[in-house]
This record gives sequence, structure tokens and C-alpha cells, in this order.
Amino acid sequence: IRQTEEAMERTHREDYLQTAMATPLFRGLPAAFVKDAAARGYAECFAAGTPVFLSGDAKRRLGVLVSGKAEVYKPAGTGRVLMSVLTPGALLGAASLFLADAHAVTEVYALTPCEVLFFDEETLKTLMQENFALAENYFCYLTERIHFLTGRIESIASPTVADKLLNYLAQNAENGAVGIPQGYNRLASTLFVSRASLYRVMGELEREGRIAREGKRILIKEVNHKEMEGREQ
Repeated sequence: IRQTEEAMERTHREDYLQTAMATPLFRGLPAAFVKDAAARGYAECFAAGTPVFLSGDAKRRLGVLVSGKAEVYKPAGTGRVLMSVLTPGALLGAASLFLADAHAVTEVYALTPCEVLFFDEETLKTLMQENFALAENYFCYLTERIHFLTGRIESIASPTVADKLLNYLAQNAENGAVGIPQGYNRLASTLFVSRASLYRVMGELEREGRIAREGKRILIKEVNHKEMEGREQ
């Protein structure tokens, strides 16, 4: 992990500005305000496989993933569970802000070389005071995360492998499909099921005409009313 003058200069580049404006935090805000905000942040570069956040990290800062990909894990016993894969524009570290004695509750590792633009808590507070729309965006982002994590809990708590898979698909579908970029072995781990059980259930659902597989994508052919209802809540 290192912070360099070159990385600091990147906070003024056009790609930094465009990425920042596309995040839930700055979406819809004036370009001039976002450019000024980015200039008040600081950039760090992370090599593939190195930690961006570790569980228990007391640094109170919010990050914007500018380039590369990162994986979010939740420590579980002696192991860890993959929660999500982040791409440019994603936010990191929101759970450790604005709470006394808060610390990181998940771990983030660089999947590929990454660049992250960070804002410390005081800088973020100042920016929110200058433009309340930034605070509104932050509140909306947290609400969306609550809905997402509630769906993940429902998926994990589902009684059968088919329920787990269908709930996961309903929560993550975009235009009737869910990408599985890390492969089906990783999906099985995410759902807390064995690889054999996952493949068996996918085969059954395909024969029933409820899903179809296209490489690392699952097309949802039919989602029952209960699943769709759960997604909309």
C-alpha cells in the first residue's frame, strides 16, 4: 500500500471526476462541487491481493473505488465469506463513519491493482455542510445498503438450496439476468451451500424452465410472486 505524488495528482484527472460523479455519493451534484471535493480527498494505490480495509480497522474514512476491482469479505469463525465484488464507482467504509468507536466490520481486498480516493470523516462532514444534497445522497445510499443486506440475510436463511438460489437471483437481477463473474464455485460459497448441491438445483430449475445458464450468467425465466415481492420490499 502506498500513497504517491502521482496518485495525489490523479485526484485532479478527468477520469477521477467522472468516476466520482457516477457514485451514489456524488450523483446529480454539480461538476464544480465534485471536482473541488475530489481535490480535498487523497488517493492510495493497492496491489492485487493486498487489504484495503481490515476487520477492526479504526480509520474513519470513506473510499471511492476509482479503478480496478475489490472483494468484500465478512469474517466468519476461522474463515471468511465473500459478500460482494466491487467495481469502479463503488463506495467503501461507510459502516465505520459517524459512530463513536466504530470500526470496519468487513474486509476489503484488492482483486486487481486498485486506486481508491479517500475522504476522512471531518472532510466529509464539511462537504455535507456545504452541500446538503451530498448528505441526502449518503442517506439514500445507506438505505439501499440496508435493503441489499436484508436480502442477503433472507438468502442465507432460506430453508432449501433452491430457495437460497432463487432469492439471490431475485435480489441481484438486472434486466432478468444475474452475472456470476467469479464463477459458480464462488456463488456456492456465497450461498453457504456445496458446489454439488448448487449444480443439482440449477439443473432442476433449468429442466423446470425457471432459469437458463449462459456461461457466467443466469437468466431468470420465471420468478414466483413471493420472490418478486421480497425483492420489492
